[in-house]
Amino acid sequence: MDTADYEQYLRREWEIGLNNSRHAKASLAAVKGLKVTRVLDVGCGAGQEMIPFVVELGAFGVGLDIAREASSVGRELFTSRYPAAQVVFIRGAAEDLPLFSKSCNLIICRIALPYMDNQRALAEMARVLSPRGVLLLQIHHARYYVHKLLYGAAALDVRAMAYASRVLAAGLLYHLTGRQPRSGLTVKEVFQTRWRLRRELLQQGLSIVAEMPNSNPRAPLFIVSNT
Repeated sequence: MDTADYEQYLRREWEIGLNNSRHAKASLAAVKGLKVTRVLDVGCGAGQEMIPFVVELGAFGVGLDIAREASSVGRELFTSRYPAAQVVFIRGAAEDLPLFSKSCNLIICRIALPYMDNQRALAEMARVLSPRGVLLLQIHHARYYVHKLLYGAAALDVRAMAYASRVLAAGLLYHLTGRQPRSGLTVKEVFQTRWRLRRELLQQGLSIVAEMPNSNPRAPLFIVSNT
């Protein structure tokens, strides 16, 4: 995907998030009782996941993404739609968060973990999360890639089939050994399951509290806490 196409993708995702009031209400309900003053969105894209918290609750938002386009598009959209919102964008990786320890009482990471070094990224999120903080974490389950594989087979799309097969192989290796592939015939991208995720979170002093009502089997969305 070239720069122009990716920027259009970010804008589309922003509009989808902006118009999804059900998701916004579910996000706010997930942190009911928590005083949200600083929110970090890891793998933020244009930062639409922060909108309910920075607009409704007046929190300070930090959007982090490895893509340069995410910062520029995110700043532009927030400036034009919510000029009073306190939001900054940082280009960086989840495996090395440029924030102080225990500095955020809410972290969001939606469909970004599959593309990261899971252990390092979760360790960094646990480090940055304040005591009794909340992590809203959405993953790609194996079902997501099985669906991609079957869809590719039905459409005779060899590239889609190959992609899904490689991620499934990488995810299986990850689940058997606890290590993500770095080279060879597989890819770094992996699926997660509740079983593996619980193990990874437990190592960082985190635990799944609940699954959000707007979750789905292919991409479950969890409420995670360090309490």
